[in-house]
Amino acid sequence: MLFPLAPEGRVFVIISAWMAVISLLVGEAELGLFMVLLTVALMGLFRDLRRKAAAPALGVIAPADGTVEAIDETTDPFTGEPARRIRIRQRRLGEYNVHAPQESKVVERIWPGKETDSPPDAQLDHRLAFALATDEGTRLTLALSVNHWPRMIRLQNVVPGNRLGRGKRMGFAGFGATFEVWLPAGSQVMAQVGQKVLAGSTVIGGLPEASGDEEATVEVLE
Repeated sequence: MLFPLAPEGRVFVIISAWMAVISLLVGEAELGLFMVLLTVALMGLFRDLRRKAAAPALGVIAPADGTVEAIDETTDPFTGEPARRIRIRQRRLGEYNVHAPQESKVVERIWPGKETDSPPDAQLDHRLAFALATDEGTRLTLALSVNHWPRMIRLQNVVPGNRLGRGKRMGFAGFGATFEVWLPAGSQVMAQVGQKVLAGSTVIGGLPEASGDEEATVEVLE
């Protein structure tokens, strides 16, 4: 495809484009022009521009385009261990593609009220959350809000047992969600509140090596 579109939005763009063509062919110029503009708007809404993941192997990549809203010390909602949480507010005008923060395996998925009957950690209220583990056994968590409107979330293949590539596309989540990443103790936070980040490209943190040596992490990322 000449213009990169998210798979989740292609059907909308194709239908809109066909309706534009048909409207113009039958002489409905005003409707045809409207459908052309709608097609262009949908192409912008569902764009999926190529992102290149940064080099550091231990680097944690931003999962969404947006602005860092908060950074705090808390506990990981899955492990209960001390963690650093980075909260990112997604841009209203997208892109809305979700990218994996690290090369990892999906250990657990929680979607309160939809896939989970038992109440999860309070931090995951109104969140779709994924517990992730690297090959070295380092745990981190990714969550996104599901209580905003309008929203469209398509992350069908992100299920327990599946692997994620670092910075690779996971799916689609719009429009205006909040993303949170919990990093384990010993991790380095490389983002600042107010910083604008790009999904699949901006390094927002660094995981500790298996030994938990934070100084080693800094050396790798520099």
